[in-house]
Amino acid sequence: MSVKQLWRIGAAGFSYGLFAIGAILPAALSLILFTVPCSQYQRQTITRAFIRLMCLSYVHFMQLVWLYRYRVHRRNVTDIRGHLIIANHPMLIDALFAMAYVRDVCCIVKPALAANPFTRLTIKAAGFKLANDDNLLQSACEALARGENLLIFPEGTRNEYDDQLAFKRGAANIAVMAQCPILPIVFYCSPRMLQKGEKWWQLPEQPAQIDIVIEPSLKVPECVDASLPRTRQYRLLTEFLIEYYRSRLADPVCEIAQYHRPKA
Repeated sequence: MSVKQLWRIGAAGFSYGLFAIGAILPAALSLILFTVPCSQYQRQTITRAFIRLMCLSYVHFMQLVWLYRYRVHRRNVTDIRGHLIIANHPMLIDALFAMAYVRDVCCIVKPALAANPFTRLTIKAAGFKLANDDNLLQSACEALARGENLLIFPEGTRNEYDDQLAFKRGAANIAVMAQCPILPIVFYCSPRMLQKGEKWWQLPEQPAQIDIVIEPSLKVPECVDASLPRTRQYRLLTEFLIEYYRSRLADPVCEIAQYHRPKA
């Protein structure tokens, strides 16, 4: 094993320790905010802004220690409010990038994170929603109506290869019920890292190149026929989103190259 590889494994271990410590800080901030006269919504908004700053700092740090290189490409120039954010899920750190580059993100998280001692207080302080909540659909629609951005990974878990795209209907259900715009984010990672089934120290020989494309917003009526029964809309929208991502992941080199062509 080369010295560079040993360095990167050590850097990865340090980064995970740093994440564990940093995950507690937003909860501490929330406790401080209880001493200030403000509403629960205002506390959540401030906490999410702090989480965004921490995520931005963290993904920069991981690049600085040569765990990967990353670029963000914005094709969406509109004000992102009240959007359902969806993304493919190749890596463990996808959510960190999404929260770093979109404001006021409310995440739908796995119940295991709510039970984790390092993240459960922060999840509560930020008002994140649990995927197994019986009232999830209604509370998600209410959050979107308030102008919050809701992040969900339609696959539900990390995929094992780029074209897997086993989307569940949860994202489509929310989008159809709320009639909210959808903000697709496409993650490209080559070589793949931090994928499902890998340990944190199992890194590629060379730093991965990560490209994050924030696509233009989609409107539900432009994706499916709104006159159809809702149950059919859920299915058709899920199929539409799968094909949307499949078309963009089919030729990553071509998709990314368009952002680096010299201007005329």
